[in-house]
Amino acid sequence: MWQPWRPTIGLRARATIAWALIALVLAAGVAAISYHVTRSELTEERRERATAQAYLNARLVRSGLRASDPDLSAILSSLEGNVGSSSLTRLDGEWFASSVGVGPDLLPRHLVDVVEGGDSGRVVTSIGGSPHVVVGVPIAESTAAYYELVVLDDVDSTLASLARNLFLGAALATIAAALVGWYASGRILTPLTGMARAASSIAAGNLATRLDASGDPDLEPLQQSFNQMADAVEERVARERRFTADVSHELRGPVAAMKSSVEVARRHMDDPDAVRNAIGYLDERTDALQDLVVDLLEMSRMDAGVAELQVEPIEPAALIDAVVEMTGSDGVTIELADDVPEIIVADKRRLGRSLMSLVENARKYAGGATRIEVTVAGERIRFAVEDAGPGVPPPERRHVFGRFARGDEARRGSVTGSGLGLALVEEHIRLHGGTVYVVDAVGGGARFVLELPIRGADT
Repeated sequence: MWQPWRPTIGLRARATIAWALIALVLAAGVAAISYHVTRSELTEERRERATAQAYLNARLVRSGLRASDPDLSAILSSLEGNVGSSSLTRLDGEWFASSVGVGPDLLPRHLVDVVEGGDSGRVVTSIGGSPHVVVGVPIAESTAAYYELVVLDDVDSTLASLARNLFLGAALATIAAALVGWYASGRILTPLTGMARAASSIAAGNLATRLDASGDPDLEPLQQSFNQMADAVEERVARERRFTADVSHELRGPVAAMKSSVEVARRHMDDPDAVRNAIGYLDERTDALQDLVVDLLEMSRMDAGVAELQVEPIEPAALIDAVVEMTGSDGVTIELADDVPEIIVADKRRLGRSLMSLVENARKYAGGATRIEVTVAGERIRFAVEDAGPGVPPPERRHVFGRFARGDEARRGSVTGSGLGLALVEEHIRLHGGTVYVVDAVGGGARFVLELPIRGADT
């Protein structure tokens, strides 16, 4: 199976290499340009100087040839040529040289042709493996021509030294950039190192660990995001711990009651009435335990984020009628506003269960539901269930939607319930992109309101 390539070196090393490569490319570019410019200027300057000196020497030779009995060898020996230069003169078809080993065979043929034609010329060529500038000048008023061969070894030596220095400079710049990159990347990665330590601390159980951006505006978004994540993790863990403790507490009661019923039945095997009562109580507690387990599974799916809506077209009027029939609340007043649409889009199971929970909750704790109202507010539909109870005091209105929250009757044991009903209602409506809240009813009692989008969950 193909696996994507992953770097085998660390981020700091990669950053250091990147700095070094950038410095190398820049230094090499500057060095190449510097070498090229210097080479061109130095070579051209050397050529011009050699040409100027050759013309000057040609005039001296012409002046010497005007003598009655010119000695060309002596004239050539007296010339002040360029360093490492040699001179040749052709007079009446005969060649004269300033030094031994210099002859016309060293001259480029095309340069000789140019000079023979009466024009001056200059050629850069290689003689004996060394670069030379060869200058040819015809001598006016005679059949002579003057040639000067100037070696350019000093230019090559200077350029070689320059190349070595530029290479050394580029290498030093690359090394310096790598050191700067190593230091700078270390400074840049310091917050990430702190984040890694903080994450390890949180993983080890120290949930109070937080990051400090130290006033750096560039790091504040990272610090805030990490701290928000840590807050969410701490809150989630605390919530799960409370939930686990509440579940343990809630399961302990039904299990103890079931065990007690079994013990009663065992001790009174000869008393059919006692056994029947024990079994009846056991059946009741088993149903309660089953309801609790179902609610816990639903809540766990909510917490795990795997709960999904199964939306479908729903008739609000038919849904309310079904809820009233299933809960046996025939005396409830049902009111639908004129602008309530005939069809809405929602998860029928979750919405129906939420409404049934509100009606059942009213029956258990508030003397029963008295009125169910359906209205429209903009693009949202509202289902309101009113009861005949004393209402919910404002300080407790948020608490009633908490997990395992129960009324006074449940705490006294006069009614049974898991305490998860309203919490599940809130989760069901939240999945729809809606809200649930409780206020005072107009005629007294509590008014529980479910508000959700008409066209399904908000996206």
